[in-house]
Amino acid sequence: MSLIFGSAPRSLPARLACRRHSYRRVPSIVRRSVANTASSARPIAYTWLTQSPGAISPNDVLSSAPPTLESLPRLDVVPIFLVTSAFASWIDLSSHTFPEQWMNQFYSGTTDTVHSIFAIVDKLPDNRPQVSQNRENRCAQEADGISMLLVNRDNIQGQLATPRRARSMEATDSGLVFSIPTSDTHASNGGFKKSIHEVGLRLANTIFINGKENTLFGARWIYNTAAKRYTLDSTLDLSNCIVTSPAANVSDSFELPLYPVGQRRRVISSMGNILRQLSKHTDKRSQDPMPASLELERDLPRYIAEHNITDQRVSVWALIETSEEGYTAGKEASQESLIEAIRKGGKLHRVMSGGGGWGKKQGLLSLDPETTFMESTQKDRLLGLEGLFTAGDAEVSTNSPPPPPPPPPPFEMRGFGEDLSTLSQAAGPGDYVQFFVSVEPSRSDWSASRTGGNAFHFGVVSDAEAVPLQRESAEQKDLRVVPGYFGGLSEKAITYVQPMAGKESTGEVHESSSKFDIPGCRVALELN
Repeated sequence: MSLIFGSAPRSLPARLACRRHSYRRVPSIVRRSVANTASSARPIAYTWLTQSPGAISPNDVLSSAPPTLESLPRLDVVPIFLVTSAFASWIDLSSHTFPEQWMNQFYSGTTDTVHSIFAIVDKLPDNRPQVSQNRENRCAQEADGISMLLVNRDNIQGQLATPRRARSMEATDSGLVFSIPTSDTHASNGGFKKSIHEVGLRLANTIFINGKENTLFGARWIYNTAAKRYTLDSTLDLSNCIVTSPAANVSDSFELPLYPVGQRRRVISSMGNILRQLSKHTDKRSQDPMPASLELERDLPRYIAEHNITDQRVSVWALIETSEEGYTAGKEASQESLIEAIRKGGKLHRVMSGGGGWGKKQGLLSLDPETTFMESTQKDRLLGLEGLFTAGDAEVSTNSPPPPPPPPPPFEMRGFGEDLSTLSQAAGPGDYVQFFVSVEPSRSDWSASRTGGNAFHFGVVSDAEAVPLQRESAEQKDLRVVPGYFGGLSEKAITYVQPMAGKESTGEVHESSSKFDIPGCRVALELN
């Protein structure tokens, strides 16, 4: 039987291969990085979670907002708001009722100019213990609401969005990245290098909400002496934004609900992000090749039939490792082994297309090469908060938006299976590959910080096509405030940059970047 994967756009949400599976949850592996700076237990994050967004009013949130803290240098901090689509109207600055009320409440007693950042996400991760009892509704692990993080104004960098009329034909998603620098590590050149944990989040598609592909913007507020309150001065749409939140300690844990299909094999030949041939045998000395898609074409239909999967448009991932010793499948250790492989630099790539075919295209598999939402060259072009609004003011005064990027040259687009040597190498000859399908995620204990610090939780929505049941009556109003908790979920993907395990002895800080677009996956960071 030949199985044709077809082609899956990168922006298309992945699909669960199996609704019910004997998926054994293993304890999360926690790795701690210790810095030389003092930590603060003061909460800098607050999240409001609800399963009944229609029953929640701005007063419900404002009345439970964090109190003004005398020790907090309020003029130096900026609130970052992640709101779900159900609350998108709350941050519509044409009325700006909620943002203005928030800014006046939080910055009461001050008159200097202040700022805020807003973004619309698909969902928030729901950490409430009582949700674990609802096993029939996977979406109970996800909630609507508002998540807020306070950061120093100097720790925000961004890039102005190109005006819609000046954009190129190919739209790009906005990138929102949360960077957490930890310890200073001695480098081989005698200097210091910070250890970085970094999470990138794809934002919600808001084209049918406000006409924008994504919603990410900054707002500047000035004090009106006549009205004796803050009023909106200007706003800026952003295409990229990095928010830095330093921490003394960081512990991370994962949930990657994947199940292995086939066996771990050596890559015999590849080009760019295309797998051509894998080893026919699994012994370490085998060099006999077979088409890269052959095992999936044989084993995946069997897996679908055995588990009575009705929707056969399943998504497949490939774990690529450079080491001969790596992922080990097994009922007791497969999840732990997968997480350990990711910690040591293994990368998960979604299989975008391939299978079938003929001639030189027979048996090829195309992998998604993306591992980060923001390259180093993009980061170098970012401006600080003051620089962003200065540049925005200049654009308004001159009415001259930056020119759009040039379109790709005509007739130079590479066809599938053609010369891809200039593309990023997702896998090379000698690497090892293990294929996976996604399974229904287990309910993990993603509680808020247990140590009085702050917990950051990010991930991917369990089922982008599911319609969760909502309680909309006033009698069933459901709102919980979680201090010290911040995060968001995407229907598309997140990325995670982390220090690689087993590399500390050299004094260098080696980092590994991975993209996770697995339904129900989670990355949890605990900051202290």
